[in-house]
Amino acid sequence: MRQLSSFSPGPTFLFLLQCAPAALEGRTYTMLMMTKSFSKLAASVLSISLLLGLLSGCGGLDSEPVAVLMSDVVTGSAPLEVGFNLSFSHHTSSEDMHFELNFGDGPDVISGIELGNIMHHTYEDAGSYVATLVLMDEDGKSASDSLTITVDTQGPQVGINIGDTAPDFEASTTDGGIMQLSDYRGSVVILDFWGSWCQPCQNSMPHLDNLVTEYGDQGLVVVIISTDVSEQDTINFLASKGLTQFVSVWEPGGKNGNPIDLLYGNVVYYPTTFVLDRQGVIRFISVGYPGTLTDAMLESLL
Repeated sequence: MRQLSSFSPGPTFLFLLQCAPAALEGRTYTMLMMTKSFSKLAASVLSISLLLGLLSGCGGLDSEPVAVLMSDVVTGSAPLEVGFNLSFSHHTSSEDMHFELNFGDGPDVISGIELGNIMHHTYEDAGSYVATLVLMDEDGKSASDSLTITVDTQGPQVGINIGDTAPDFEASTTDGGIMQLSDYRGSVVILDFWGSWCQPCQNSMPHLDNLVTEYGDQGLVVVIISTDVSEQDTINFLASKGLTQFVSVWEPGGKNGNPIDLLYGNVVYYPTTFVLDRQGVIRFISVGYPGTLTDAMLESLL
């Protein structure tokens, strides 16, 4: 996959990101990674197929439920209390819906029509459980989403996909210090790969800064990983914009050899943003559009 780093996602993916970012969430990342495995011609065909499949979520061909299951935690020691958030779920035509929520550790299923409440459940024993949300509208159409809850002291496997424990690293900060990602366990972490050479990255910085202002006292930390060739370029840009609330990291290597960039799958599109919950588990990935990091999504983790 690495040799295809010059591939551009093109206007179709830009449309997908702008069309329904809340519904796509980390699925956009998966689609981009799939596309990078194909030739440009095959990627174009895949892009068109994905676009046609998602038009219904953009007010096009049909209306249907959209199920999104979130929670404040997905791992921890037993007994583990989890608050499940259904409020990201919606109907593309604003129709009434009925839900069923199965916690995955027994026969009990909660059902109802109110999606705005937090559903609490305690997992008493160690194990891996799949919680499943099913939505049904008045026409019989349905949608589902699921979360894997891991109850033990180890948590999910280390990886770079949603539901994995984020890879730990130690790095130099642009203020002359040293940081380690695992030091921020207990905080919700936005991990943003960017560069001062990148105009979309520059445009996203005020949004990230506003999030720290709004939620920093509730435990939000923003760690920005610079891919600038020169550390001074990073320092100069942040100083010129008065951006002082980030944990700013720089390691040599630029876009093609930064060791943290490589650790997270050799990031190709910038900015790429990971959101980690308080246990260090990746809960959201945004490729090229960190504006999809909404207040509501962060509040579900804080």
